[in-house]
Amino acid sequence: MPKVSIIMPYYNAAEYIFETVECVINQTFKDWELIVIDDCSPAPETAEVLRKVKGMDERIKVLRAEQNGGAGLARNIGIREAQGRYLAFIDSDDWWYPTKLEEQIKFMEENNYPFTCTWYEDANERLEPYYTMKQDEKQTFKSMISGCNIGTPGVMIDTKVLGKKYMPALRRAEDWGLWMMYLRETDYLVTYPKALWKYRHIPGSETSNKWKQMKAVVAMYQQVLGMNPLKAWMVCTFIFLPKNILKKLKKVA
Repeated sequence: MPKVSIIMPYYNAAEYIFETVECVINQTFKDWELIVIDDCSPAPETAEVLRKVKGMDERIKVLRAEQNGGAGLARNIGIREAQGRYLAFIDSDDWWYPTKLEEQIKFMEENNYPFTCTWYEDANERLEPYYTMKQDEKQTFKSMISGCNIGTPGVMIDTKVLGKKYMPALRRAEDWGLWMMYLRETDYLVTYPKALWKYRHIPGSETSNKWKQMKAVVAMYQQVLGMNPLKAWMVCTFIFLPKNILKKLKKVA
Protein backbone atom coordinates (compact mmCIF):
# COMPACT_ATOMS: atom_id res chain seq x y z
CA MET A 1 0.00 0.00 0.00
CA PRO A 2 1.26 3.53 -0.70
CA LYS A 3 2.01 5.61 2.36
CA VAL A 4 0.47 8.78 0.90
CA SER A 5 -2.62 9.17 -1.26
CA ILE A 6 -2.70 12.44 -3.21
CA ILE A 7 -6.12 13.62 -4.36
CA MET A 8 -6.44 15.81 -7.49
CA PRO A 9 -9.76 16.99 -8.97
CA TYR A 10 -9.65 17.84 -12.67
CA TYR A 11 -11.84 20.22 -14.67
CA ASN A 12 -10.71 21.91 -17.91
CA ALA A 13 -7.12 22.29 -16.72
CA ALA A 14 -5.21 20.92 -19.72
CA GLU A 15 -2.97 23.99 -19.77
CA TYR A 16 -1.49 23.30 -16.35
CA ILE A 17 -2.01 19.67 -15.31
CA PHE A 18 1.15 18.22 -16.86
CA GLU A 19 3.31 20.69 -14.93
CA THR A 20 1.42 19.84 -11.74
CA VAL A 21 1.75 16.08 -12.23
CA GLU A 22 5.47 16.50 -12.92
CA CYS A 23 5.92 18.22 -9.56
CA VAL A 24 4.34 15.18 -7.89
CA ILE A 25 6.52 12.73 -9.81
CA ASN A 26 9.59 14.79 -8.85
CA GLN A 27 8.91 14.48 -5.11
CA THR A 28 11.88 13.21 -3.11
CA PHE A 29 9.40 11.06 -1.15
CA LYS A 30 8.38 8.28 -3.53
CA ASP A 31 5.84 6.12 -1.65
CA TRP A 32 2.66 7.68 -3.00
CA GLU A 33 -0.34 7.23 -5.26
CA LEU A 34 -1.93 10.07 -7.23
CA ILE A 35 -5.67 9.81 -7.78
CA VAL A 36 -6.98 12.17 -10.48
CA ILE A 37 -10.76 12.60 -10.61
CA ASP A 38 -12.34 14.01 -13.75
CA ASP A 39 -15.33 16.11 -12.66
CA CYS A 40 -17.08 15.55 -16.02
CA SER A 41 -14.85 18.08 -17.73
CA PRO A 42 -16.57 19.09 -21.01
CA ALA A 43 -13.42 20.16 -22.89
CA PRO A 44 -12.99 17.99 -26.01
CA GLU A 45 -9.36 17.24 -25.21
CA THR A 46 -10.15 15.83 -21.74
CA ALA A 47 -9.97 12.11 -22.57
CA GLU A 48 -6.64 12.47 -24.37
CA VAL A 49 -5.15 14.70 -21.68
CA LEU A 50 -6.05 12.27 -18.90
CA ARG A 51 -4.84 9.30 -20.94
CA LYS A 52 -1.45 11.01 -21.19
CA VAL A 53 -1.51 11.89 -17.48
CA LYS A 54 -2.16 8.27 -16.53
CA GLY A 55 0.75 7.20 -18.70
CA MET A 56 3.19 9.52 -16.95
CA ASP A 57 3.68 7.17 -13.98
CA GLU A 58 2.36 3.78 -12.86
CA ARG A 59 1.38 5.27 -9.48
CA ILE A 60 -1.28 7.47 -11.14
CA LYS A 61 -4.95 6.47 -11.24
CA VAL A 62 -7.63 8.33 -13.20
CA LEU A 63 -11.27 8.17 -12.11
CA ARG A 64 -14.38 9.93 -13.39
CA ALA A 65 -17.34 11.34 -11.49
CA GLU A 66 -20.75 10.19 -12.68
CA GLN A 67 -21.88 13.81 -12.82
CA ASN A 68 -20.36 17.24 -12.28
CA GLY A 69 -20.48 18.05 -8.58
CA GLY A 70 -17.61 20.46 -8.02
CA ALA A 71 -14.11 19.95 -6.67
CA GLY A 72 -15.26 18.83 -3.22
CA LEU A 73 -17.38 15.93 -4.40
CA ALA A 74 -14.69 14.94 -6.91
CA ARG A 75 -12.17 14.88 -4.07
CA ASN A 76 -14.55 12.69 -2.06
CA ILE A 77 -14.34 10.05 -4.79
CA GLY A 78 -10.57 10.12 -4.42
CA ILE A 79 -10.73 10.00 -0.62
CA ARG A 80 -13.00 6.96 -0.83
CA GLU A 81 -10.54 5.14 -3.13
CA ALA A 82 -7.39 6.20 -1.27
CA GLN A 83 -5.20 3.42 0.07
CA GLY A 84 -2.54 5.48 1.87
CA ARG A 85 -2.27 6.25 5.55
CA TYR A 86 -1.78 9.94 4.81
CA LEU A 87 -4.16 12.01 2.71
CA ALA A 88 -2.70 14.90 0.73
CA PHE A 89 -4.34 17.19 -1.80
CA ILE A 90 -3.23 19.08 -4.87
CA ASP A 91 -5.26 20.97 -7.45
CA SER A 92 -4.55 20.50 -11.15
CA ASP A 93 -3.03 23.97 -11.58
CA ASP A 94 -0.87 24.27 -8.45
CA TRP A 95 2.73 23.25 -7.77
CA TRP A 96 4.72 21.57 -4.99
CA TYR A 97 8.40 22.02 -4.20
CA PRO A 98 10.25 18.67 -4.55
CA THR A 99 10.67 18.10 -0.79
CA LYS A 100 7.07 18.93 0.11
CA LEU A 101 5.95 15.42 1.05
CA GLU A 102 9.25 14.42 2.64
CA GLU A 103 9.46 17.45 4.92
CA GLN A 104 5.82 17.45 5.94
CA ILE A 105 5.67 13.73 6.75
CA LYS A 106 8.88 13.99 8.81
CA PHE A 107 7.37 16.95 10.70
CA MET A 108 4.20 14.96 11.45
CA GLU A 109 5.91 11.74 12.47
CA GLU A 110 8.58 13.32 14.66
CA ASN A 111 5.97 15.34 16.58
CA ASN A 112 2.94 13.03 16.44
CA TYR A 113 0.86 15.63 14.61
CA PRO A 114 -2.06 14.03 12.74
CA PHE A 115 -3.33 17.20 11.00
CA THR A 116 -0.98 19.75 9.43
CA CYS A 117 -0.61 22.40 6.75
CA THR A 118 2.30 24.41 5.36
CA TRP A 119 2.99 27.95 4.31
CA TYR A 120 2.60 28.64 0.61
CA GLU A 121 3.41 31.25 -2.02
CA ASP A 122 0.81 33.15 -3.99
CA ALA A 123 2.01 33.11 -7.60
CA ASN A 124 0.91 34.36 -11.00
CA GLU A 125 0.02 32.15 -13.96
CA ARG A 126 3.73 31.58 -14.65
CA LEU A 127 4.25 30.43 -11.04
CA GLU A 128 6.25 33.53 -10.21
CA PRO A 129 5.67 34.09 -6.46
CA TYR A 130 4.72 37.52 -5.14
CA TYR A 131 3.62 36.84 -1.55
CA THR A 132 4.16 34.19 1.13
CA MET A 133 1.02 33.14 2.98
CA LYS A 134 1.89 32.26 6.57
CA GLN A 135 -0.58 30.59 8.88
CA ASP A 136 -0.61 30.69 12.67
CA GLU A 137 1.46 28.01 14.40
CA LYS A 138 -1.71 26.26 15.61
CA GLN A 139 -5.35 26.71 14.70
CA THR A 140 -8.42 25.45 16.55
CA PHE A 141 -12.07 24.97 15.70
CA LYS A 142 -12.86 28.29 17.41
CA SER A 143 -10.10 30.29 15.74
CA MET A 144 -10.91 28.99 12.26
CA ILE A 145 -14.53 30.14 12.39
CA SER A 146 -13.32 33.64 11.52
CA GLY A 147 -11.60 32.53 8.33
CA CYS A 148 -9.43 29.96 6.61
CA ASN A 149 -6.16 30.91 4.95
CA ILE A 150 -5.10 27.29 4.53
CA GLY A 151 -4.62 26.23 0.94
CA THR A 152 -5.86 22.71 0.27
CA PRO A 153 -2.58 21.57 -1.40
CA GLY A 154 -0.75 22.23 1.88
CA VAL A 155 -2.92 20.01 4.07
CA MET A 156 -2.02 16.49 5.16
CA ILE A 157 -4.13 14.18 7.33
CA ASP A 158 -3.11 11.02 9.17
CA THR A 159 -6.16 8.82 8.63
CA LYS A 160 -4.81 6.14 10.98
CA VAL A 161 -5.36 8.63 13.80
CA LEU A 162 -8.25 10.78 12.53
CA GLY A 163 -9.99 8.47 10.07
CA LYS A 164 -11.49 9.46 6.74
CA LYS A 165 -13.97 12.29 6.48
CA TYR A 166 -15.59 13.73 3.38
CA MET A 167 -16.09 17.25 2.12
CA PRO A 168 -19.59 18.74 2.44
CA ALA A 169 -21.75 19.04 -0.66
CA LEU A 170 -20.73 22.63 -1.40
CA ARG A 171 -19.36 24.11 -4.61
CA ARG A 172 -17.04 26.43 -2.69
CA ALA A 173 -15.50 26.52 0.82
CA GLU A 174 -15.92 22.74 0.88
CA ASP A 175 -12.29 22.28 1.95
CA TRP A 176 -12.71 24.71 4.84
CA GLY A 177 -15.79 22.75 5.87
CA LEU A 178 -13.73 19.55 5.99
CA TRP A 179 -11.05 21.16 8.15
CA MET A 180 -13.76 22.29 10.57
CA MET A 181 -15.08 18.72 10.78
CA TYR A 182 -11.62 17.44 11.69
CA LEU A 183 -11.07 20.22 14.23
CA ARG A 184 -14.17 19.10 16.07
CA GLU A 185 -12.28 15.92 16.91
CA THR A 186 -8.66 17.03 17.33
CA ASP A 187 -7.13 19.93 19.25
CA TYR A 188 -5.13 21.63 16.53
CA LEU A 189 -4.23 21.98 12.92
CA VAL A 190 -0.47 22.57 13.15
CA THR A 191 1.52 24.61 10.62
CA TYR A 192 4.90 23.60 9.23
CA PRO A 193 6.56 27.04 8.95
CA LYS A 194 7.97 26.84 5.45
CA ALA A 195 6.52 27.55 2.00
CA LEU A 196 6.39 24.15 0.30
CA TRP A 197 4.04 24.90 -2.60
CA LYS A 198 2.71 27.59 -4.93
CA TYR A 199 -0.90 28.65 -5.41
CA ARG A 200 -1.32 29.68 -9.03
CA HIS A 201 -3.76 32.60 -9.31
CA ILE A 202 -5.65 32.63 -12.59
CA PRO A 203 -7.66 35.78 -13.51
CA GLY A 204 -11.37 35.08 -13.70
CA SER A 205 -11.21 31.86 -11.70
CA GLU A 206 -13.90 30.97 -9.17
CA THR A 207 -11.79 32.05 -6.21
CA SER A 208 -11.24 35.50 -7.76
CA ASN A 209 -14.96 36.35 -7.52
CA LYS A 210 -15.34 37.90 -4.05
CA TRP A 211 -19.16 37.96 -4.00
CA LYS A 212 -19.31 34.24 -4.80
CA GLN A 213 -16.71 33.67 -2.12
CA MET A 214 -18.86 35.42 0.50
CA LYS A 215 -21.94 33.41 -0.43
CA ALA A 216 -19.85 30.24 -0.18
CA VAL A 217 -18.70 31.20 3.31
CA VAL A 218 -22.29 31.73 4.42
CA ALA A 219 -23.31 28.37 2.97
CA MET A 220 -20.47 26.65 4.86
CA TYR A 221 -21.45 28.34 8.12
CA GLN A 222 -24.99 27.08 7.70
CA GLN A 223 -24.35 23.56 6.45
CA VAL A 224 -21.29 22.59 8.48
CA LEU A 225 -21.56 24.76 11.59
CA GLY A 226 -25.35 24.80 11.79
CA MET A 227 -25.76 28.61 11.90
CA ASN A 228 -29.10 30.14 10.92
CA PRO A 229 -29.00 32.45 7.84
CA LEU A 230 -28.96 35.71 9.84
CA LYS A 231 -26.10 34.63 12.09
CA ALA A 232 -24.16 33.25 9.13
CA TRP A 233 -24.38 36.57 7.24
CA MET A 234 -23.51 38.57 10.37
CA VAL A 235 -20.38 36.49 11.04
CA CYS A 236 -19.41 36.67 7.36
CA THR A 237 -19.91 40.44 7.10
CA PHE A 238 -18.38 41.60 10.37
CA ILE A 239 -15.74 38.94 11.07
CA PHE A 240 -14.83 37.05 7.89
CA LEU A 241 -14.98 39.97 5.42
CA PRO A 242 -12.61 42.41 7.16
CA LYS A 243 -10.18 39.69 8.23
CA ASN A 244 -9.92 37.96 4.88
CA ILE A 245 -11.23 39.57 1.69
CA LEU A 246 -10.49 43.21 2.55
CA LYS A 247 -7.07 42.28 3.90
CA LYS A 248 -6.21 40.42 0.69
CA LEU A 249 -7.38 43.29 -1.49
CA LYS A 250 -5.10 45.67 0.43
CA LYS A 251 -2.20 43.20 0.08
CA VAL A 252 -2.59 43.02 -3.71
CA ALA A 253 -2.90 46.81 -3.98
